[in-house]
Amino acid sequence: MDQMVLKAQQWVNATYTGISGYNPCTENGITGWATIYCLTRALQHELGITALSDNFGPTTWTDLNAYGPVGRDSANINMRTIAEAALYCKGYSGGDIDGGFNVDTGAGLTALVADMGLPGPPPDTQLYDVEPKVFKALLTMDAYVKTAGGSDAIRTCQQWLNSAYYQKGQFFIGPCDGHFSRNVQQALVLGIQYQMGLTDSQVTGSIGPTTEGALKTVANVSSGSQDSGSAGWVRLFQCAVAFNNYDAHWGDDGGTFTSDLAYTVTRFQQFCSLDTTGAADYETWMSLLVSTGDPDRQGTAFDCMYPLNATTIQTVKDNGYSTVGRYLIGGTSKVLTNSEIALIFDNGLSLFPIYQDEGNVITDFGPELGVAAGNDAAGAAMAFGIPYGTVIYFSVDFDATDDDITSVIIPHFQGINDGVSAYGSQYAIGVYGCRNTCIRLAAEGLTTRSFVSGMSTGYSGNLGYPLPDNWAFDQIKDFTLAPGTSGAVEIDNDMVSGRDLGINSVTRPRDANDGFYTYLIWLEARAGQWIDQGHTDRSAPVLVAQYLRARDGLYKFTGADTTFGSLDQDFVDFVNAYPDEPFASPLRDPDLLWDSDVAHFGASFGAVITTGLDDDLTSANLADFGTWGGDLVSVLGQFHQSGLSDDQAYDFAAGLIAGKADGTYFSLGDVLADIDAWVLGHAALQDSSQKLSAGFQANYATPADSVARRKAFYALRFGSSSDTLGSAAVSAMVRGTDEMAAIRGAFWFDQFGSVTCPSPEFMSADALGGVAAAFRDAILQYCS
Repeated sequence: MDQMVLKAQQWVNATYTGISGYNPCTENGITGWATIYCLTRALQHELGITALSDNFGPTTWTDLNAYGPVGRDSANINMRTIAEAALYCKGYSGGDIDGGFNVDTGAGLTALVADMGLPGPPPDTQLYDVEPKVFKALLTMDAYVKTAGGSDAIRTCQQWLNSAYYQKGQFFIGPCDGHFSRNVQQALVLGIQYQMGLTDSQVTGSIGPTTEGALKTVANVSSGSQDSGSAGWVRLFQCAVAFNNYDAHWGDDGGTFTSDLAYTVTRFQQFCSLDTTGAADYETWMSLLVSTGDPDRQGTAFDCMYPLNATTIQTVKDNGYSTVGRYLIGGTSKVLTNSEIALIFDNGLSLFPIYQDEGNVITDFGPELGVAAGNDAAGAAMAFGIPYGTVIYFSVDFDATDDDITSVIIPHFQGINDGVSAYGSQYAIGVYGCRNTCIRLAAEGLTTRSFVSGMSTGYSGNLGYPLPDNWAFDQIKDFTLAPGTSGAVEIDNDMVSGRDLGINSVTRPRDANDGFYTYLIWLEARAGQWIDQGHTDRSAPVLVAQYLRARDGLYKFTGADTTFGSLDQDFVDFVNAYPDEPFASPLRDPDLLWDSDVAHFGASFGAVITTGLDDDLTSANLADFGTWGGDLVSVLGQFHQSGLSDDQAYDFAAGLIAGKADGTYFSLGDVLADIDAWVLGHAALQDSSQKLSAGFQANYATPADSVARRKAFYALRFGSSSDTLGSAAVSAMVRGTDEMAAIRGAFWFDQFGSVTCPSPEFMSADALGGVAAAFRDAILQYCS
């Protein structure tokens, strides 16, 4: 506790408590923002401001500037006392805190001004007037001596900026603590803008087109350049170099671009992947000043939300990109698939994996969530066959403050480390985030590489922080390549340091169904969006199946909605209007090496979900009619149209059911679709949250899994009994509920109706038995 700070707190509370808008501070002898706010409100009251505020805003500044210097000759003793109290809060002598402005106050004020870098009084004299800008600086928490971890070089530059530009109207005194910060960054840019010749009404403290123009022309200094006066482009450049933790070679007074500085600049350029000119060219200035650097630089890496396809990957190759960042899991569009990995490698590109599941607000982070993220990412990477040692970049996609990083982000990444360790510590951990997030996590030993969100130039975690030492990728701009063409692709342009080359192979063999999984995952993402918009009457699997059913315009017969479930045409339209739909790749049985009919599956899945399994396995219901039963009726109809005798029904049907030739209503592709509809549909009835993509990948992973899937269908639907199978087949063609008979009759008449045979019930027992037996034998062949 500082006794004089305590005295300052006691005085300001005693003087202003009871005044409207004044909030007393704790009297603890410790300087903090609460004490500074009290002094600020006290000053506002003395200036005649009635709406008191913690903020030293434009009104306070205007009124103080109009009042002028506050010193021992000022009429307002309270304002003099406020200044004395503030001096003690800064660590300088303020006299007796009575407004007397004695020699001790003068000594403290003189020392403060010297530490700020401002011109002092003549030798052997002291200052006794607090200039408005000095008073404003007193009412901050800025330090004017080097604090722990501070740099002498940065402090020298801070003092020089104050000295060179404090008389400019929009330049206010900044800290001199040896640390680069957002305010120091803004002060440097203001200095650049004043050096350009901009007026007080033109400067902004941020870099825009006008400032960029000067950096491309008049600011281009190099070895041998020298400032002609006490301020100039060389010193400004030296400040920028120092603020990025490089030796600015200031010398006695700065202003000379030495060969040593040129060498240092070359090292900085190498670090940032710039051309090594050793000069203060435009790209180097921008990399020193802005988190994007020159945002129009051509990177060789990119990341993108949407899966690449054969057309878009050609676009990125044509534009010089060789490395792509894609998302292992998470989001509505970002998810990586094996087919996309294969496409990337086949086209000679490398891949670096990113993990993001939400991650754009602080509530998405925490120790337990970190463990889950580590588990999910490692599990996904192993499933893809991503090699040991690959860096996975975990996203922190928001402007995390320093306090956020300490309290939440660091514990989250400790959890990530634990989660990845649980999978054998096969992967290195990286971070995607602003500069400060990357720097802090690396300092904690929690990450090995950083993917910097540099294009978020306004983030507090980017302003005032250098590029992390371990940066691998730096995201500097988003735009669309080849807009208006079929190969248009929206990307984030990423610079590459060479610290992470990505991967160009995986250990997992290519799966013929990877393209189908990509397509299905994309559809599941659309279904998730649709549900998030409030359309909750259908589950994601049902929506996906309905889109598969409707995409080719099939299955629209009378009673189709009753059989397959009412179609959500609005969702179908939503998907059709969505950009970047992947190619609808086929689904191939890995054992039979034959494609399933995906549209058929969509309809059949809906039938299973709508009606479900009958307790009596020998009887057929609408779920059966919507799957294999309707297909069997179609074969019976084809037999009816053939004109063959009834004793030929078996041979005729056996040639069609599960056939590979064209011209059948019940091909092998249809059989596979019906099997999948029952296996996955029954699972969905037990758990509607189960994703179809996960179900297909599990059931189609290997030939053995395919065999097991087909056996599971036989057991589920027919109890693994050939007699039950035969009875159910006949039932599907001529029995069932009145509703089922009506729909079957309408279907039959639409497809095969005639005056001689208006419905299956009029077919002979031989014809029905022959077709049923052919179906039984086909199922036994493939499923028993």
